Amino acid sequence: MDWDTIVVGGGAAGWAAAAAASAAGQRVLVCERMPQPGLKLLITGGGRCNVTTSDDAEAVMAVFGRHGRFMQQALSSFGPTAIRSWLEREGVPTIAQADGCVFPIRQRASDVLEAFRYAAARGGAKLQCDCEVKSLIVRGGAVSGVETTAGPLTAGRVILAAGGCSYPGLGSNGSGFGLARKAGLEVVPPVPALVPLITAEDWPRQLPGLVLEQARIRIAAKGCGRAGLGGPVLFTHRGLSGPPVLNLSGEVAARLANGRPVAVCLSTRADLDLAAWRRIIAGWRAKHGSRALHSLLAGELPRKLAETLCGLAGLSDTAAARAPRTRLDTLTELCAEAPLTIKATEGWDHAMVTRGGVALDELDPRTLACRRRPRLYCAGELVNLDGPCGGYNLTWALASGWLAGSGHAVG
Repeated sequence: MDWDTIVVGGGAAGWAAAAAASAAGQRVLVCERMPQPGLKLLITGGGRCNVTTSDDAEAVMAVFGRHGRFMQQALSSFGPTAIRSWLEREGVPTIAQADGCVFPIRQRASDVLEAFRYAAARGGAKLQCDCEVKSLIVRGGAVSGVETTAGPLTAGRVILAAGGCSYPGLGSNGSGFGLARKAGLEVVPPVPALVPLITAEDWPRQLPGLVLEQARIRIAAKGCGRAGLGGPVLFTHRGLSGPPVLNLSGEVAARLANGRPVAVCLSTRADLDLAAWRRIIAGWRAKHGSRALHSLLAGELPRKLAETLCGLAGLSDTAAARAPRTRLDTLTELCAEAPLTIKATEGWDHAMVTRGGVALDELDPRTLACRRRPRLYCAGELVNLDGPCGGYNLTWALASGWLAGSGHAVG
């Protein structure tokens, strides 16, 4: 064998796998198809790298939803506390913000990347860039190496950590899914997640840069509940962004993949429901009847949005006392839950992560080894697990890479 372990992909999961495998005494090669590794990691958190979260393992699993329990062994091996401790030992101390996001103290993603690269190199791991893996070598039903643009390479095992489809210009072009399919693994169709949404309606696009600090958004469909997600919502030139929109986007994208637009409702103030808005507007009619509604509404919402909503309700420059009841009802409903139609996402070039990937049933959660394809492991974004903003996805990438790397070469 040329190597004990070949890692396909030089991103967060790949380097965590390489560091763990080399620390265990394995001969490791990282194959990276780009001219340099870790390009996507270097832009995370605006270059500051939200490397993990201050949440404990149970809380991390909870935010991943019904599939979160699959992460238990990975998080036990290399969860948020262990990640921070390991980085501290490698000379990269971290700091937790009030919102739970954890960053390197020097606020440099390159510090995180170099810590894992140096640790892997210290254990003897090698890196080969401009080395694209074209296929897996399978003998006797088990993976025994990879065919690359630089020629065939044999190994005791292969760890697929090639990322998803997000930011393809930085290396994650979905090629890992092709390798997984060729190996006979089930791959849940990937869709963009943590991605801005594009509205069919024009009016949100007329408010670029405007932020609703206490908004709420939900999918208006049976079974989705009415609670939605709250937080700052940003209007863009094409629709909506901001943490709650991004966190909802994976589910929206999955529904868009069915070929139909997705209805959502936007609450301009999460603290005010329909009844509260009715009381507020009734109070304006009683106390400030001569004042224009858009001026009164500007006391509760950003002025530009107030003017837009009044215009949609047919109440531009209309005094509160003169507004027809039906149009006041329309304005009330727009403030409480404005209906919007999502026709698309901003796509892979703007998606932070991928929803979909290698089906969880294909993997043993104790090791991340493939159940039906011996000597093959999967980690990181390639696996069908995605979480919200806040360092959760990078936590999974590092934890899963570490767990996969900690396994032993076979044969």
